[in-house]
Amino acid sequence: MAERRLHKILSAVVKIKPGEEVLAVLVFFYFFLITAPFGIVKSLRDANFLDDLKVENLPYAYLSAILIAVAVSFHAKLQSRISRRRLLQSTLVFFILTGLLFWALFSTPDHWKGLALIYWMWANLFVVTLTTQFWFLVNDVFNPREAKRLIGFFGSGGILGGVAGNLLPGFLAKPETANRLLLAAAAFLCACLVVVSLIFSWLEKNEDRTASVPGREPKPNRKELRHVGLWDSFRSVSSDAYLRLMAWVVLATGIVSTFIDWQSKSVIASSPEANVNYVRFFGRFNAGILVFAFLFQLVLTSRFINRFGIRTGLLIYPLIILLCSVGLGIFPASLALAIAIKGGDKALSYSINQSSRELLYIPVLPEMKYRAKVFIDMFLNRFSKAVGGVILLGLIYLVKRPPFAAIGFEPLVWVSFASGVFVIVWIVLNARISRAYVREVKGQLAKKWERADEVVADRMDVDTAKLVVDAIESRTQSSTLFALHLYDLARQNRLSPEIRNLLALKPIEHSSSDTRPLFEYDASPWIADFEEPGSPVEMDKEIREILALEEYQKVIGEYAGKVLEDKDVRSETARMELAKAIGLMDGRSALTDKLDDLLGDDSAKVFQYSAESAGKLKKKVHVPLLARKLADPKTCEDARSALEKYRGGIAGALSDYLNDVEEKPEIRKQAASLLARIGNQEAADALLEALGHGPDVLKAGLIDALDRLRSEVSEVQFKDGVVRVQFAAEIETLGPAKNPSDLLPLFKLLGLVYDHEDIFRAYQNLLKGTKDSIAYAVELLDHTVSQDIKERLFPLLESFSGRRNAGSSS
Repeated sequence: MAERRLHKILSAVVKIKPGEEVLAVLVFFYFFLITAPFGIVKSLRDANFLDDLKVENLPYAYLSAILIAVAVSFHAKLQSRISRRRLLQSTLVFFILTGLLFWALFSTPDHWKGLALIYWMWANLFVVTLTTQFWFLVNDVFNPREAKRLIGFFGSGGILGGVAGNLLPGFLAKPETANRLLLAAAAFLCACLVVVSLIFSWLEKNEDRTASVPGREPKPNRKELRHVGLWDSFRSVSSDAYLRLMAWVVLATGIVSTFIDWQSKSVIASSPEANVNYVRFFGRFNAGILVFAFLFQLVLTSRFINRFGIRTGLLIYPLIILLCSVGLGIFPASLALAIAIKGGDKALSYSINQSSRELLYIPVLPEMKYRAKVFIDMFLNRFSKAVGGVILLGLIYLVKRPPFAAIGFEPLVWVSFASGVFVIVWIVLNARISRAYVREVKGQLAKKWERADEVVADRMDVDTAKLVVDAIESRTQSSTLFALHLYDLARQNRLSPEIRNLLALKPIEHSSSDTRPLFEYDASPWIADFEEPGSPVEMDKEIREILALEEYQKVIGEYAGKVLEDKDVRSETARMELAKAIGLMDGRSALTDKLDDLLGDDSAKVFQYSAESAGKLKKKVHVPLLARKLADPKTCEDARSALEKYRGGIAGALSDYLNDVEEKPEIRKQAASLLARIGNQEAADALLEALGHGPDVLKAGLIDALDRLRSEVSEVQFKDGVVRVQFAAEIETLGPAKNPSDLLPLFKLLGLVYDHEDIFRAYQNLLKGTKDSIAYAVELLDHTVSQDIKERLFPLLESFSGRRNAGSSS
C-alpha cells in the first residue's frame, strides 16, 4: 500500500514503473547526501584559495590534479580487495574523518597558507571519488531504458543536494567562522552511510536487479579485479576504440572547464561585490546555479534525452559554452557574463551533460566498465584539469610577450578565444561519440536476422537438386527422358563426379511404351556416352545440330501432334519427353508452340516438365497459362519456379494479377510473392501500392513480400510517407499484443525505411523477452526511428517489459 502511494507521488514528476519506487528514492537520497557536503567543501575550497593564495596562482592549483593519480591507483586496488558495499562505506568514513581534521587545522590561528592548496586537492578527491562510486552503482543496477527514464530523477537529487549544501555557506558563513561548516558536511556523510546500507539491503532482497544484461559477460568479481590498477585501466581504455573516444571527450571537457573556471574567477576576484566575503558569494552563486540545474534535471533532462537522444544532449552544452566564451572575449570585464559562463558550465554539466555521459557507459562490458571508469572518471577527469592548467600557464606566458602583447588584449581575452577553439574540438568529439554509442548498443543485441527461406536458398542449389531427383525418377520410366536429364545437367556443367556416382550411370533397358521413342534411334548409346567424362560443349554442339535439322523438326513435329492427340494415361511418358525436349530447343523453333497444349495438360508430371521448359524459353505468351496453375496446390510450386525465371520481364503482368480484385486470392498471394523474388524497383512500387488498397486477406502476404524484397535487395527504395501510413494503420488494427511475435509485421514495415539489420536486431532481442533484452532493443530503436514512430511503438514494447517485471516480482 505504501509503495503504491509512493509510486503515485513519484509518477507525477518521473516516469517510474511499479517495483522501482523504493530503490529510486534511496538512490536519489544517496546522491543528495554526497553532493550536499561537496557544496560546502567547494565553497570553502574556492574562498580559502583566493584569500590565501590569490587568483594568479589558480593554474598551479589545476596542476595539482595530477596527484590524484596516486589516489586513483590506491582506490582501484582497494575495490579489487573488498566488496562494493564495504568500499562505499569505508570511503565515506575516510572523508568524514579527514573533513574533521581540516576543520581542526583551519580553526588554528594563523594557519599555514599552503593548507589551502592541500585542501583544494582533498576537495577534488572528495568529489571525484564519491560521484564515481555513485555512478558505478547506477550502472550496475539499471539497464539503458531504466537509466534514461530515471537518470533525471537521480541527477535532480544530486543537484538538490548541491543547492542545500551551497545555501548553508551562502547564508551562514562568516569570514572568521566559515570553516565550521565542515562539521555540517560530516553530518551529511554520516546520514549517507545509513542510506548506502539501506540500498544494499534492498538489493540483497531483490537479487534479480543485479542480474547481468543478456549478451554481456557476468560482472567481474573481486578475484578478477585483483590486479586492476591505474596502468591496467589505462591499457583497457587504450585497447578499445569506443573507450578511447570517450577518454578524448573527457579530456576536452576538462580542458574547457579549466579555462572557464579561470575566466570566471578572474572576473569575480576583481569584483568588489564578491571579495567582501568569498565563502558567502560562492555559496549563493553555486546555489543559484544548482537551483536552475535542479529544475532542468528534474523536469526536462529525462524528457529531453528521451525525445532528442544522447547526441543532442552532448552537443547543447558545448554550444552554449561557446557562445558565452566568445561573449566574454568581447566584454572581458562583464561580471554578468562571467557568472553566465560559469553558471552555464555547472548547470548543464550537472544536469544534461552528466546524465548523457553516464549513459555512454551503459553498453560497455562490465569488466571493461570498471576499468574504464577508474581511468576516465577518476583519473582523466581530474588529470584533464592539470592539462588545462599547463595550457593556461603557457598561453598566459605567451600573450604577455611580443608580438601578442603589442596587440593590447589582456590575457582574459586571449583565453576566452582559445577556449572557443577547444569547445569546437569538444563538439566534434561529442558528435563522434554519440555515433559510436549507437554502434556499441548494436553490439549488445542479437546478431544479423536471417529469413529461413533465404538461408535455404543460399545454402542449397535447389534447381540442381530438383534436376537430379527428376533424373533418378526417370531411370525406370524412360531411357529417353533419362538421357534428356543427363544432357540438361551436362550442358549446365552440373554433371559432377559426385552426381555421376549418385546416378550410377550405365545403359538401361527401355520401359515398354505404345509410342515410339521421341528420337528415331535408341537413346541408350547417349547414356553410355555419359559414363566417361567428356566435353559438354562438344556434346551440346552435336545435339543442337541434330535438333536444328529441318528433317528432324518435321519428323518430331508430326510425332508431337500424335502424342498430343493421344490423351491416354499410357502416353503420359511421351508427353513428358516432349515437354522436356522442347525446353532444350531454340526458342525460335515452331515446336515451342506445342508447349501451350502441354501447359494445359491435366497430368501434374506433364505440367512439371512443361513449366520447366517455359521457364527456360521465357516466352510471355506462356505467362497466363502458368499463372492459372498458381491456384492449384499440385502445380503451384512448378508454376512459381517457372515464373521466377522470367525475372523483371513480367513485373507488370504480376502487378495486374495482384491488383485484379476479381482474381482468385491464391493467385494474388502468389503474385505478391513472385514480385518479391523479382526484386526490382517496379516490383517494390507495385507491392507497396497494393498494400495501400488491398484486402486484409492479402495484407500479411504483402508485408512479408516487401520484407523479403528489402532483405534481398538493399538498393530498392520505399516511399517513406506510404510506409508510415501503413505502419499507423497496422498499429490501429493490431490491438493489444499478447506476445512480442505479434509485432513482427510492424518491424517488417519499419525495415523498409530504416536499416533492416538494425530493426531486426532489436526484434530478436525483443523476442528474448527479458527485461534487459527488451530495454536494449528499445534503446537501439530510440536511436534509429523517428519521434512519431517512437510515440506509437514504444508503449507496446515497454508494456512487455512491464509484464516481465510483474512476473519477476510475483
